[in-house]
Amino acid sequence: MVLTEGKIGTLRVATLRLFIAGFVVLGLDSYSFSILTGDVAEGACGRVWTESLIASGMLVVGTVAVISGVSWLLAAYVENVTPEQSALGHIQAMRTVERLLRRSVYGITVMTVILLSTVAHDYVNVAFSGRPKPWWATWISPVYVLLVGAAMIGAVWQRQRNCAQAETNSDEPSSLALSIAFTGAVSYAIVGTGAIGFITSTPTSFWNPIPGVVAFITVAIVLIMPVPTILTLIYAMPRLGIASADTSHAPSPDAGPDPGPVPGPDPQP
Repeated sequence: MVLTEGKIGTLRVATLRLFIAGFVVLGLDSYSFSILTGDVAEGACGRVWTESLIASGMLVVGTVAVISGVSWLLAAYVENVTPEQSALGHIQAMRTVERLLRRSVYGITVMTVILLSTVAHDYVNVAFSGRPKPWWATWISPVYVLLVGAAMIGAVWQRQRNCAQAETNSDEPSSLALSIAFTGAVSYAIVGTGAIGFITSTPTSFWNPIPGVVAFITVAIVLIMPVPTILTLIYAMPRLGIASADTSHAPSPDAGPDPGPVPGPDPQP
C-alpha cells in the first residue's frame, strides 16, 4: 500500500523502515531456527539451547517491529482521509482502531518479554543441570519482567507527556527514536545470526557442560540487547492526527446548506 500509492511522507517512510527492519530480523531468525533445528550432533543439547535463546531474542524484536509497523501503516492511511469522510463518522472508527492497535502493541510486547524471560530461565536450568545454580538464577526472570515493564510504563508516560505539552495528538514521529529502533533491530539480527553461526562451528565438548561465564554472558546479552529497541518503538508510537480533530463544529451531512447570519436589529452606536 505504501509503495503503490506513489506518495512520499514522513509516516510512509517510518512505515517502510519498520517493515524492512521486521523483514530482516524475522528472515534471519527463521534461518537461525532452521540451523539449530537441524543440529543433530551427539551431545549438542547445550549448544542448541544457547542458540535457541539468541534466536528467541531476535523473534521478540521482529514481532514488536512488525506490529508497530502496522500502527504506522494505519497512520499513513489516515493522512488521506478527507473532511467529507471525517464528517461521515470515520473519525470515531479510526479512534477505535487506533486504540486497539496501541493496546495490541503494548500487550504483545509484554507477552514477548515474559516469554523471553521464561526461555532464559529454562536455559539457566539446563546450563546448570546437575550442579549448583548461581545466586542470580532464581530471581533473574521475575526481576527482568518487572524492570522492563516499569521501563515500558515510563516510555508510555513520557510519550503522553510530550503530546500534552504540544497540546496536540498529531505530532511528527521521533526521527531519533525510529533510527535507534531500526538500527537496534537490524544490528541485533546480524549479530545474533553471526553468533549462532559461530556457536554452531564450535565442538560439542565445549558445551558439556555449558561454562557458567558463557551462560551468564549469553543471558545478559539476550535479555538486555532487545530492550532499547522495544522502548524506542513504544516511545515513537504514532498518534493519529484525525483522532484529535475537532468535529464539534462540523456540519451534519443532513443539515443542509449554511443558512448564513441570522437577521436582527442593527447594533446601536
